[in-house]
Amino acid sequence: MRRPWELVSGGATSGIYRSTDGGLTWQRLKQGLPAGLLGRIALAVGPTNPTHVYALVETTQGMLWDSKDQGDHWTKVSDFHGLSARPFYFSLLHVSPVDDRKLFFSSFLLLRSDDGGKTTTPIDRGVHVDHHALWIDPQNPDRMFQGNDGGVYVTENGAKSWRFLNNLPIEQFYMVSAGSGDSPYMLCGGLQDNNAWCGPSSGVPGPGAAGGLSGAEWFTVTGGDGEYAVIAPSDSSILYVDSQNGNITRVDLKTGLVRAIRPYVSGVSEMKPADLQYRFNWTSPIAVSPRDANTVYLGGNVVFRSRDGGEHWTALSPDLTRNEKSKQVTSGGPIESDISGAETYNTILTITLAPTDSNVLWVGSDDGLVHVTRDGGRTWTNVAGHFPGQARDLEGRVYQIGVSPFDAGTAYLAIDRHELDDRRPYVFKTTDFGKTWTDIGKGLPQDVPARVVREDPNLRGFLVLGTDAALCYSRDGGASWKPLKADVPTVPVYDVQFVGRTHDLVIATHGRGLFLLDNITALEELTPEVASADLHVFSTLPAQIRVRPRRSGVAPSRFTTPNAPAGAVIDYYLKAALDTGGADAAGRAPGEASRGGGERSRRGHVIVTVTDAHGDTVTVDSTGPGKQGVNRFVWNLRYAGPTRLNFEKPPGAEEEENPFRNLLGPRVVPGTYTVGVTAGGRTATQTVTVQPDPILGGDPAAFAAQLRAGLEWRNAVSALNEMLNRIVSLETQLKNTQQALRENAAADTAVQRGARELGRKLGELKDSLYNSEVQRDAGQDDVHHLNRFQDRLQGLGFGLALAYAQPPTEVIAARLKELRTALDGYLVRFNDLVRTDVATFNKTAQERQAPILVSGRPIEVREVKIVSR
Repeated sequence: MRRPWELVSGGATSGIYRSTDGGLTWQRLKQGLPAGLLGRIALAVGPTNPTHVYALVETTQGMLWDSKDQGDHWTKVSDFHGLSARPFYFSLLHVSPVDDRKLFFSSFLLLRSDDGGKTTTPIDRGVHVDHHALWIDPQNPDRMFQGNDGGVYVTENGAKSWRFLNNLPIEQFYMVSAGSGDSPYMLCGGLQDNNAWCGPSSGVPGPGAAGGLSGAEWFTVTGGDGEYAVIAPSDSSILYVDSQNGNITRVDLKTGLVRAIRPYVSGVSEMKPADLQYRFNWTSPIAVSPRDANTVYLGGNVVFRSRDGGEHWTALSPDLTRNEKSKQVTSGGPIESDISGAETYNTILTITLAPTDSNVLWVGSDDGLVHVTRDGGRTWTNVAGHFPGQARDLEGRVYQIGVSPFDAGTAYLAIDRHELDDRRPYVFKTTDFGKTWTDIGKGLPQDVPARVVREDPNLRGFLVLGTDAALCYSRDGGASWKPLKADVPTVPVYDVQFVGRTHDLVIATHGRGLFLLDNITALEELTPEVASADLHVFSTLPAQIRVRPRRSGVAPSRFTTPNAPAGAVIDYYLKAALDTGGADAAGRAPGEASRGGGERSRRGHVIVTVTDAHGDTVTVDSTGPGKQGVNRFVWNLRYAGPTRLNFEKPPGAEEEENPFRNLLGPRVVPGTYTVGVTAGGRTATQTVTVQPDPILGGDPAAFAAQLRAGLEWRNAVSALNEMLNRIVSLETQLKNTQQALRENAAADTAVQRGARELGRKLGELKDSLYNSEVQRDAGQDDVHHLNRFQDRLQGLGFGLALAYAQPPTEVIAARLKELRTALDGYLVRFNDLVRTDVATFNKTAQERQAPILVSGRPIEVREVKIVSR
């Protein structure tokens, strides 16, 4: 069950049932299956062995069960969470049509098992995550089609490679914005789990022009779930874009610079929404001043405003929601939480600036409230609660408010209540700033929710309405409606935008991409009088003579080629190969001599050391290639990253390239660096000059401030991870000691008691820092748990690592200070535990001739020293 504020998956009647009489009667199967509450369950049977049944079960007691006797008896097969990373969202498995032990799991990753689900292998390299559909050709099992959050992919070779069918118009847009330039103008919008995109409204026609846009002209402006992507009306090169949960960035298309500008860092991954100062919807709205590209608004539970492009924010309003704490809960249950942020409630969904009065702002929330300010945000009035024929406490999602382009006090809105089991369209209009409302939803289909209403800037009273199934228009201010077909399919319409100067209508659908109706002048002028005339020629718009700048070819199939190395290229020559522990460039195994009779390779590593102009170490890397001849190492222009957790599975090659999963060190500042290459006992050096981006340049003071913050974060994470490594080491030593004592009947009970007590204290400290229950190789398994301290500190580094000449904002600086203070407390606690409890245990163990613990020196955060260049 899903309501706007909660997700519930599981209940007492959930289980596996079997009928042997065509469905007349059903028997619940229990033998070997988990007891207690169960959630979503997926079943699969292969045609080669119909008695062998598999079940993916949402439970805390495992993931996969199978039965070899059609369900009479069941056996637990696996507890790997990656088989169904989020059971309510995935829970899909298929059995091969030729082998009942070969399984496919559609989850965050697409997984294959060749041993009945005991072990799995990802088979979706280079493919979008979040898999929801799979078809296996029964005649040729190597041929498969899969559907995921990115689209449709096909393989002909058993998943060795996949081809993306990127010619299907099935995008799910949340909204659309249009630029202010001449035609073609730019369009931008956010897509469900497919980034936010921008592109031209049309190609440039001309002699010999054929076809139109191929899709290659469009480009991404943010990652994740693209939500709002708003073009600054006064400068189309400036965009404000957010991904889910209010993660807003400022994008400068002239320079390519992207800045993270979020006004509040904490979120539902840390605590339940009721405990947050500010709450953000999955689709947090953005609005930009029509006159100033640096004045931007962002909706949380309050309206935030920045006048300097997001560097500083102020809360322009009080809480503009119902603020019902009982509905601000951690999502999920009763079996496990699902903390994506999609159910965060009592949040703002829309901010609309009145085109005719810059002091008027309209705001709608996900709980049915509508507020308006007429003095630039100094005072706000709730104008909901008196919609005609409705209860005062009518709840529902107000996705968009269409403010009239002719009158700041005239507005149109729709309220969506389908998640409250009410699919009726609620559409209202006011002409007096919300003092009174008129129901303008009469005549619409009563089983299709409405989402958006806007008024044509070229014709007062001409409205376009988007519903969950269609597009409608009205010529009389909503008194009557007609369907607007125009080749628009049956699809949810999430947003519409009029482009006044060209008389265009842009339609954002949630399932069929964007539609643009060019020049709807004929529709605007199609009055009853015109419709009754024998002949009528509609008004025309100015036409331009356009010259095509180049002749475009046919868009090729999707492919990529390698880029030039990103960083400083360090080439070096080795007379003899070094055995660095892996196969060399010629494919020879470690220690294998050259077949050409050359010198035999020697064991060792190629170590690359980078130091700055003051001789301070920037990074040391021992992964340089060691083949005979010329080798190449590329330094990524970063300091070394934080100390890694040595008890976690190291990231694979694909994860190493993923900035979301790989811990990067901060960028270096422009200047001169020395690179030393050590191989076979010899060292040679060379200098490298690091220059700023040729377009962006950069203030040296800003570079230095960014570096200082990055190194402070890096050193803090290193200290934290070293503490966790030490704790795990001590726990492992204790377990080994306890095991040895258990095997010795004459073991001293005092040592055993001390080991249990010390283990308890170490466990409590570790659990406050790090969640050991998360299967980090399962993909998205952390969505079921609130973040702990290590998640919060490590997560702060993503923005710091990718910033360019951008000192941390006040929000980030305050967050880093807060986390650093907390870290100091944890370090004191650990160091005291080592100094007292570990020392006491070792004293007792030594007296009784039991193994002692190796704990290391006290841990502290290294001080950052930046010498002015």
